[in-house]
Amino acid sequence: MTLFGDILGTNNYDETVVTLARKEKSDKAVPTTVQAPYPQEVKRVSAWDLETCYIFDPIIFNAINKNVQTIMAAGYKISCPKNKKVEEWFINFFNNIGQVGGDITANELLEVTFQNLMIYGRHYLETVLNTYQTDVLDLVSLDPKLMDYARDSMRRIVVDKYGKPMGFTQQLPYGLDITDKGDPVPEKSGIVLINRQIFILPERIAYLKLYTYGNRFDGLGLIEPAFKSIVRKQNIEEAQANSIYARGTYPIVDYVGNENHFPTPNMIKSASEKLSEMSHNRYFALPYWHKLEPIEVKQSEVVDNTMKWLRESASASLGMPMAFATGSGEATNRATLGTLQKFMEFALKDMVGRVCAQFKQHIFKRICAYNNFKEIPDLIWGDIGAESIDDKALRLQNYVKVGALTPQAVEAYALESEKLNVTEEQKVKDNYEGDIVRDGVKGDKKISDVPYQVSGTQKSSKSGNSGNPSGSNAG
Repeated sequence: MTLFGDILGTNNYDETVVTLARKEKSDKAVPTTVQAPYPQEVKRVSAWDLETCYIFDPIIFNAINKNVQTIMAAGYKISCPKNKKVEEWFINFFNNIGQVGGDITANELLEVTFQNLMIYGRHYLETVLNTYQTDVLDLVSLDPKLMDYARDSMRRIVVDKYGKPMGFTQQLPYGLDITDKGDPVPEKSGIVLINRQIFILPERIAYLKLYTYGNRFDGLGLIEPAFKSIVRKQNIEEAQANSIYARGTYPIVDYVGNENHFPTPNMIKSASEKLSEMSHNRYFALPYWHKLEPIEVKQSEVVDNTMKWLRESASASLGMPMAFATGSGEATNRATLGTLQKFMEFALKDMVGRVCAQFKQHIFKRICAYNNFKEIPDLIWGDIGAESIDDKALRLQNYVKVGALTPQAVEAYALESEKLNVTEEQKVKDNYEGDIVRDGVKGDKKISDVPYQVSGTQKSSKSGNSGNPSGSNAG
């Protein structure tokens, strides 16, 4: 649980080395306003409670997993059109994530990033620095439950004159030696470490947030707005389960005595003892003045309505329709469900956009500063949801039909959306012989000029394949 930079020996650096990410500039203006973290009047839900909701509530668990799976299924790429060498460098960096720090791949790193952002509203990544703090070697995912801002004795976030946090802390478990762990606390900073905390410089930590509010220091996830509804739902479910467990069948009542046999205390006591021994595989013989009847207990409609309302509250906070969150196929209007699915995809696209922007700002920009790269690459995400892929493919097909685009113009999207690895030799190019038909008129034999159809035969490619081309594979 300790800092990976400590394992690499990054604490033994020269004090004269100035970290690029924190280098002071003489022309940097100081804000007139004060970006100070004020005390929280609203008590936030602890990260441990949020994690408990994710683990033990099936609706929360399924909804967050479905969101993460939908996002990761779209795929991603690193793009830097202005400098391909920078793009190749970052692609190689991502391919080697986990070589120095934690045993994790780039896909797993992004997956746990989205998962933690949805559960806790925040995620921490360590940019593992070399010994002299002049280069980023790796990225490591940290547990949000153990991370926090560096705070003073009043537990207020400590910021510098620019309103930026002066560092972070990590809570280490008992049994782990914290001696010489972390970074030295800056002098006269007012930072106070409590319990088993270690201090970490802000150059090492990339703090990602999902939703923010107020002073934007704290992140807000998908579970916390519905936390009270989730807890109430779980309490009602537990009470209902205990009620059913205690009364799996209707309770039995014995009416003792009749007009000729007055019940005595001993007769009532004996009847109660007999009833307590009653089981599905035991039989009793009683005198005729004993009358056994079950008491029918009806389920309260208030409980069912309340449970439905609480589930809908959790679904609203997650941004996922109930039919998707529960997987029960509830009777929902098909048109309404389609609209809700689009809104869900809009929300997921917004989350992805936030994460990609923060990756560029807090990680890519930092790495570029250390390596003196002038161009900062972008993390580009694919289309989220099968519907958007199909709709876009249909639109592009229509553009090609009316001549607004050539097949070559949509080739890159088609290969990427279908996850195809096609070499240049396998691509269909201007290698047709025969008559070109456009608007019913034969003309030039160059397919790049023809958005409609080709009649004839395809020349043999270098791989030896030949066939009858059609408009769909002419790009």
